[in-house]
Amino acid sequence: MKTKIFPLNKIAFACSLLLANPLAWAEDQFDASLWGGGSVLGIDFARFNVKNAVLPGRYEAQIYVNNEEKGESDIIFADNPATGRAELCFTPKLQEILDLMDEAIVKSPNAEDDTCVFASEAIPQGSFEYQSGEMKLKLELPQALTIRRPRGYIAPSRWQTGTNAAFANYDINYYRSGNPEVKSESLYVGLRNGVNFGNWALRHSGSFSRFENQSSSGFTDKGKNHYERGDTYLQRDFALLRGNVTVGDFFSTARIGENFGMRGLRIASDDRMLAPSQRGFAPVVRGVANTNAKVSIKQNGYTIYQITVPAGPFVINDLYASGYSGDLTVEIQESDGKVRSFIVPFSNLAPLMRVGHLRYQLAGGRYRIDSRTFDERVLQGVLQYGLTNHLTLNSSLLYTRHYRAGLFGFGLNTPIGAFSADATWSHAEFPLKNVSKNGYSLHGSYSINFNESGTNITLAAYRYSSRDFYTLSDTIGLNRTFRQFSGAYLPEIYRPKNQFQVSLSQSLGNWGNLYLSGQTYNYWEKRGTNTQYQVAYSNSFHILNYSVNLSQSIDKETGKRDNSIYLSLSLPLGDNHSADSSYSRSGNEINQRLGVNGSFGERHQWSYGINASRNNQGYRSYDANLAHNNSIGSYRASYSRDSLKNRSTSLGASGAVVAHKHGITLSQPVGESFAIIHAKDAAGAKVESGANVSLDYFGNAVMPYTSPYEINYIGINPSDAEANVEFEATERQIIPRANSISLVDFRTGKNTMVLFNLTLPNGEPVPMASTAQDSKGAFVGDVVQGGVLFANKLTQPKGELIVKWGERESEQCRFQYQVDLDNAQIQSHDIQCKTAE
Repeated sequence: MKTKIFPLNKIAFACSLLLANPLAWAEDQFDASLWGGGSVLGIDFARFNVKNAVLPGRYEAQIYVNNEEKGESDIIFADNPATGRAELCFTPKLQEILDLMDEAIVKSPNAEDDTCVFASEAIPQGSFEYQSGEMKLKLELPQALTIRRPRGYIAPSRWQTGTNAAFANYDINYYRSGNPEVKSESLYVGLRNGVNFGNWALRHSGSFSRFENQSSSGFTDKGKNHYERGDTYLQRDFALLRGNVTVGDFFSTARIGENFGMRGLRIASDDRMLAPSQRGFAPVVRGVANTNAKVSIKQNGYTIYQITVPAGPFVINDLYASGYSGDLTVEIQESDGKVRSFIVPFSNLAPLMRVGHLRYQLAGGRYRIDSRTFDERVLQGVLQYGLTNHLTLNSSLLYTRHYRAGLFGFGLNTPIGAFSADATWSHAEFPLKNVSKNGYSLHGSYSINFNESGTNITLAAYRYSSRDFYTLSDTIGLNRTFRQFSGAYLPEIYRPKNQFQVSLSQSLGNWGNLYLSGQTYNYWEKRGTNTQYQVAYSNSFHILNYSVNLSQSIDKETGKRDNSIYLSLSLPLGDNHSADSSYSRSGNEINQRLGVNGSFGERHQWSYGINASRNNQGYRSYDANLAHNNSIGSYRASYSRDSLKNRSTSLGASGAVVAHKHGITLSQPVGESFAIIHAKDAAGAKVESGANVSLDYFGNAVMPYTSPYEINYIGINPSDAEANVEFEATERQIIPRANSISLVDFRTGKNTMVLFNLTLPNGEPVPMASTAQDSKGAFVGDVVQGGVLFANKLTQPKGELIVKWGERESEQCRFQYQVDLDNAQIQSHDIQCKTAE
């Protein structure tokens, strides 16, 4: 934990160090003669003749048990009449964090009673030490009295619900293109909104889109404004279930079996509730744009992402996790209007689980697809169990009125790699055709990683060995077709028959990296087999980075064969700038590109790119893009034109608006869980580990991502705040629940220096080395020579202060004060400090 220390008068600073020192060992004696003799001044120095001398009050501390960090908490020291010194109080919060066996605790605190139960009495076999300089509380205890927990374990009672708040995530992309013959423009607004109240989280996702095309002849095609609804659900977690309950419109998230949209109820486990050491994904999308292009990504028929990218390779690695499976369709619309698409497979293999661990999901409701809800009622159950260290059992059941399916499989860990296999049986009914079909599907996979050689091999085989195997979506889709077109016949859709995939990645050390992949697949009701191969190699020569990518796709039904090659070079041009070029050939078309890109700004908040490209048919294009990231969002713009007189312009913005108890804050896009940071009067202070995040005028900021069920450290760098603002601490801990919105309040105060010239009723100055506290017991300042109180910890403009130089009533006094905390200048007041009558 860090604190911001401000310069004080040398005498006062030395005095404060003396009083705060916790390591006054028992065999040492405090030399009161340094202060002219305690008896002369009327000061009781006895408290400093013992180890761990601490003044009474409330402190923040990191808690350690046998050198293992347990967490952060406020701790309280109170005077113990039996020992004549301040001792640690054993509070319910401290008991919760220490997580000790019952045998270790002799006397437990009462949550409804403020009476201090001293830690030395509650845990007589323990040894406590508070290090105020490092703000640490350490407990040494026989290991037999501690509860053995997995590394990183956090008790569910410490998970934090967060605050009531609302947010709206937005992703806006405006795209305009045209030439002398036709012009078009489109607008896409992706939304992900939420409201948190108590333990419940309400979430909604959707997208708004519109387009307009206009030809030179005057014909205009205006598309309808369209809003597409995604998920809308209410969710909360339950520690007892080690999972969560979801009600509303959602996608099932089974790691095995089929996933689909549903309106209903789901109860599912959440592995993130486990300790990090006990825990076992959206994929990364890569592609190449030939010009300044619009990239759209769809899953289950729903657009989940859209962005404009410059010419050249692009990587999209910030997709929201919308489910555990469901292939992604990536569409690339070039500036000349050409559209290309490809599929990114997304079907996680069921992983191995630790022995005794259980993963489950039970969901029931009505089937949903493309924002429509059907009358077909669905019940799904999924169960995975770690039977041994080497064997995991997987099972799944799916039931509707016209469809049933069951899956059984296993994952096997062996010295020669990991195996996974499962078999699915299905029964599909088509009542309008008086037909039912029984089928099965077999699936197997194998993977191995050779750490010594840097080789990773993944082999996955899917074989639909039965012509009569149908999925739930197949069955519902066909029954829907039969209701609309009575003359339709049964085998009208392409259904997978055989699919085989293999990939290999190899690290070659100084010789670079090699990647090989291949897949082949075919369908029932369709002749021929589709085959794809890819070979990629990357390396560097001094500061020059280069890569080569070769691919081939073969469609035996049409006889079409597509061979392509892609070469790229990248050369750094100093800090954060580089030049890159590429050469690609696909069929008879050759494309060449040259570009410069980089970032600039104090925190690299600006990025840019300039590109020029041409092909062997005389086509040329030029584009430029600029982006900016700051505390309140991300903004981007691009422009392109080509030799065919096509032009395109795009503008984009993404961010969030968060409403909370301290106001409304603009933010970068927020994730599933995030934190609101508030520090009064600290505008401009930077948030540590938050990319380009600073406190706004109102002292608020948003940390866009936090990790649920883990300790998250939220830090503040106060260097850009006003000089007279003091932070009580510049780092805090939170342990958020999933979907929670944490509120992290940093206690601050204006570093207003107030000098109180204190005299007692008899006219004598208040004794030097006395300490002052406010009415809540918080430390305010120390008294130096001449009875001068240096008060630089005042949090209220008026109130009462208590000054102590001993523990007896006759060794303390109190007075009322009123000051201007907004005045950065030193203020001085002459005050009589009243003693007890």
